[in-house]
Amino acid sequence: MNEELFPTRAEFIAGPLAEVQKVAPTTMIYAPGGTRRSAVFAGIEPWSEQYMRWARQSTFDAFELIFRQGIRHIITTAISPGNTQESNRYSEKLYAMADWILAGEESLTQYSQNGWRARILGGGHIPELRATAQRLCEQTNPQAKRTIWWTVEPNHDAFWQHLLTAAATNRLRTREDAVRALYGEVIPPATLYLAFGKPTVSTAIVPPLLCDNLQCYWSQQVGYSLTEHQLRTILYDYAYLRRTWRTDKLDRAYAGIAHQEAWETGPILGLGMQLGPFWYPAPMHSSAWAG
Repeated sequence: MNEELFPTRAEFIAGPLAEVQKVAPTTMIYAPGGTRRSAVFAGIEPWSEQYMRWARQSTFDAFELIFRQGIRHIITTAISPGNTQESNRYSEKLYAMADWILAGEESLTQYSQNGWRARILGGGHIPELRATAQRLCEQTNPQAKRTIWWTVEPNHDAFWQHLLTAAATNRLRTREDAVRALYGEVIPPATLYLAFGKPTVSTAIVPPLLCDNLQCYWSQQVGYSLTEHQLRTILYDYAYLRRTWRTDKLDRAYAGIAHQEAWETGPILGLGMQLGPFWYPAPMHSSAWAG
């Protein structure tokens, strides 16, 4: 891509919505984290009824923001292995809470008002959520142009178990065959991943069949902190700054000489430190970087 054609970051962030929508990916994986910390900061008791209503509405507000920028499919986590392994008085109500958030009356109303449909990826494999998955199929518009794909993976083996079962009972020859067998239709693969906290990737959050060249971003701001300014900043990086591939690798390599020191002394992304019981990226000057 010709750098002379780049808008500046400031121009892109303040520019018309139509220009952002032109470069937005079709499918994005959105995995918010630190929501209970964020609730505590706001004076909300985690896992209380107030928390559940706040979390549900905050999630739907984020969906509206993401869809508005031109993204048409959001893959997001409803239940992860970590949720099923937690030990507290609310864990036994996990699936009931998931049913209310995913397909309760308030959520069904918002799906309808916004023209969205919602599906549970592989929802038929989880007995506790079969009715939830069916309700979403029946009560969200199958012709909607924007879809929320909720992932439900009670353990890290679940995806592979479902895939191997599908392969044993179907003649799968392509990735599209496998996607259709597991999820009922072909879903455009994701090329953008926004998560929070530690830079990690899990099949419970990032379905392997639904990824292409996945550009990854990890925010360190807890909870449902995503703003339009932040999302447009990410989309600018995604659309312009990361497109550095060139067919002529030789000239490209020699161009690196102008920035040799940066490439020889740069940081290792992913190193961190502990803030209380939590991981946090280590500052560049921290002793964690000492050689």
